[in-house]
Amino acid sequence: MSERYKKKKQPEDVRRQLLDSAAQVTIERGLGNLTLDLVAQKAGVSKGGLIHHFPSRQALVTSLFHSLLEIFQKHIESFIEQDSDRRGRFTRAYVKTTALPQSESKLLGAFALAMSNDEELARLWFDWLKSQIEKHGENTLSLVGRMVRYAADGIWLENCTGGNLNTLQERQDIVEYLINLTYSL
Repeated sequence: MSERYKKKKQPEDVRRQLLDSAAQVTIERGLGNLTLDLVAQKAGVSKGGLIHHFPSRQALVTSLFHSLLEIFQKHIESFIEQDSDRRGRFTRAYVKTTALPQSESKLLGAFALAMSNDEELARLWFDWLKSQIEKHGENTLSLVGRMVRYAADGIWLENCTGGNLNTLQERQDIVEYLINLTYSL
């Protein structure tokens, strides 16, 4: 049985390989240089095979964004499960997740920059964030909550760009300070 035949019988594996390849291309070349040809080549799939799963570049980018959001969500859920104080725990988990030295940082950074020009991605992020805040019983209009999440985004952006202006201890102190603020939410 040829490898090609096996791939046809396992569409989810092919889809995952295409998303993984899209992520690698994005990390290596940036989201602006992501092309269907490069992704197909990296995945070892024909361009037609890629288009079967993702009919356009935007469909591929949106699916990759959803995949990253799932990873981000899993980190957050893990922190929430460890937190017995319901008040402010989503924002605490958000701070802890954005402060993780993740391998996805560069990829998430590419998508953060893309959100400034891509209304669909920006809407997906905003809708996800708003739904999570509400789901966990926090006030979406809380100034403290928003300031803490904005500061966490800054920590994450610094991590993504590699421009660490703080020592590791200073960064940990900032994270701890932000987490302490969440107990007032």
